[in-house]
Amino acid sequence: MGKEADTQKRSEFEKLYASYRNRVYAYCIRRSTAADAADALSETFLTAWRRFDDIPDAPKTLAYLYGIAGRVISNQRRATGRGKRLRRKLEGLGVTPPEGPATLVLLNSEQAAFRAALQKLTPKDQELIMLDIWEELPRVQIAEIMSMSRQAVNQRLHRAYKRLGRSLEPILEPTPFSPPIAKEGGGA
Repeated sequence: MGKEADTQKRSEFEKLYASYRNRVYAYCIRRSTAADAADALSETFLTAWRRFDDIPDAPKTLAYLYGIAGRVISNQRRATGRGKRLRRKLEGLGVTPPEGPATLVLLNSEQAAFRAALQKLTPKDQELIMLDIWEELPRVQIAEIMSMSRQAVNQRLHRAYKRLGRSLEPILEPTPFSPPIAKEGGGA
């Protein structure tokens, strides 16, 4: 590859990165911790650079990058699982590792309730809902990412939203308000 072609490839990649960085980062952060999301973003675009000639044109570009990011995050989760197993072994030996910063961050009650309800769904349903709501992808692209037909995506999403709604019902139902009753004799 000549210097001119290399410069052009770099310029095209920089445009790609500028166009999709924020959406890929949002995808990653909704599926992992902030630190892991930043690492996943870097790894995603490193892979995209290595496979630059394989990147499809828009509108399939974002879905392609989400696919890479999803695999990167899966690898991170496996590594996290190995780390947890190691911590359990260490604890069995009497060594207690310090808590990570993610456990120290408290979410507000609505976020915590939503995340808890979402966690009750299967991993596949969680991913479908996140691609639909958070990533705002068309159902056709969701079907492509998830290797499903569009009809299957529609059916799975419908069922997943119903289950999510049932989990959230107790939280979302308004509590009836009853104003304080004034005591007889005029005083409140």
